[in-house]
Amino acid sequence: MNRGAVRAIARKDLASVVRNRGVLIPLLVTPFIVLVVMPVLLVGGVESLGRAGADLPGAAAQPFAAIGEQVTATDRIDDVADPRAQWATFVLEVFLAPLYLLVPLIVATVIAADSFAGERERGTLEALLHTATTDRELLLGKFLAAWVPAVTVSLTGFVVYSVIANALAWPALGRVFFPTPAWLLLALFVAPGIAALGLAIMVIASSRVKSLQAAHQIGSLVVLPVILLLIAQVTGVLLFGPGLVMALGVGIWVAALSLLALGASSLRRERLALRL
Repeated sequence: MNRGAVRAIARKDLASVVRNRGVLIPLLVTPFIVLVVMPVLLVGGVESLGRAGADLPGAAAQPFAAIGEQVTATDRIDDVADPRAQWATFVLEVFLAPLYLLVPLIVATVIAADSFAGERERGTLEALLHTATTDRELLLGKFLAAWVPAVTVSLTGFVVYSVIANALAWPALGRVFFPTPAWLLLALFVAPGIAALGLAIMVIASSRVKSLQAAHQIGSLVVLPVILLLIAQVTGVLLFGPGLVMALGVGIWVAALSLLALGASSLRRERLALRL
């Protein structure tokens, strides 16, 4: 395998992403909203309401107390008596865990959607198909161009989120509680896997559709499993403990590697040339 050719393909795709604001902006906005804006609003905002409610008698403080009871029912935070601390820990440790997976997934799918469909629209795919690279080198270059940025953004976001989570929870908990074992598995094992799964689907799909818009429509469907995980978390059907996160990661990696193998066996430049 020509590693230089693989690196050249990956560098070309990354340069295209940096120049394309329509692709670059979602890659920056999504992590910022999920990992900065949402925890600040959900924890900082409710904390402000709680302080205000604490000074009001009777019914005015009841909504905040109800939040504490709901969080206690999850049995995740048995050692925390303060409802505000329970709410902060619930949001930061439990509620936002599935949403964190959107970061590597969206970064990977946006770049992967641009990998073939975008090149077809820009008129650069034909030149790429006439290079001396093999089909496998072409697929690997496209894979790395999306997977490496997705993993880098998700790990950087995890570090930033850890600082924000501890800062937001410190007034109520008085200690550093994050990252938890489940979140470490989520960031180091599951997030790279879900990025691989998402871009495996998108590279295969974008090689078959004729427009970038169609590729993005397929990409919007990829986030549905994450939304289902969020619903399961909120309803208490599933709670992200280390065992569940490990099992989830194994399942995701098996699916990702299977789809990549399928893509490697089915991707042929003759098929791509027919769709120019």
